[in-house]
Amino acid sequence: MYQRSVKVYKGVDNIIRFRFKNSEQKPVNVADWDIAMNVLDEDLGEVLLTTPATVVGSSVDGVVVVTLKEQDLMDMGKEYYNYSLSVTDPITGQQQVVYADDNYDVRGELIVKAGHYPTVRDSIEVSIPSNAVSPIITSAVLSGSNSHDQRLSHTAQFYFNNFTGSIDIESTLDELQPNGTTSANVSVSWANIDSIAFANQTTTDYHNWEGISSGVRFVITPVSGTVERVVYRG
Repeated sequence: MYQRSVKVYKGVDNIIRFRFKNSEQKPVNVADWDIAMNVLDEDLGEVLLTTPATVVGSSVDGVVVVTLKEQDLMDMGKEYYNYSLSVTDPITGQQQVVYADDNYDVRGELIVKAGHYPTVRDSIEVSIPSNAVSPIITSAVLSGSNSHDQRLSHTAQFYFNNFTGSIDIESTLDELQPNGTTSANVSVSWANIDSIAFANQTTTDYHNWEGISSGVRFVITPVSGTVERVVYRG
């Protein structure tokens, strides 16, 4: 058993501590256990995230920690989710669930709060043209920075399908329309912020940078595979 309700905050890494106990409320020895936390979306019927746990101190105390990183919470637009803990036998590979309470419920409640910063900016889905000729230039998105935000943080989250190639991050200080577009007679100067290379990438990846800009776009140069989604916050 472990604590049932967990509250986490956007904008920071969240370290969550779990203590395993038996039905007599005594610590359980978790030596050699492979433990993972699963974040569940009941509405979608999906597992959003699986994160491994690490044993803290002596295994006989039954204490483990899980870190939900800031990027893990970026796209979680709701406040309430569910979570479960699973244990895999490292020898047999057999997986079993862990009960959250005396009623044999295997799911706990995960509450995602806005965070302790004044504002957490919403994530924006970047449009990737289909059937475009390489290099593929995404739609431009407005940045939240201005002349007072000398060190504004930006984050891009990339979703891949066995992608090999590169992604260039470009920004501009020129004025863009509210939807990020420009008229045909307006010239926009784009500057390269960074170029990231990938090889057979299948897992989600993140990239963070700082600076002032009015807009951001991404230039995808594929060799094989595809970039399925790009999500930006800044």
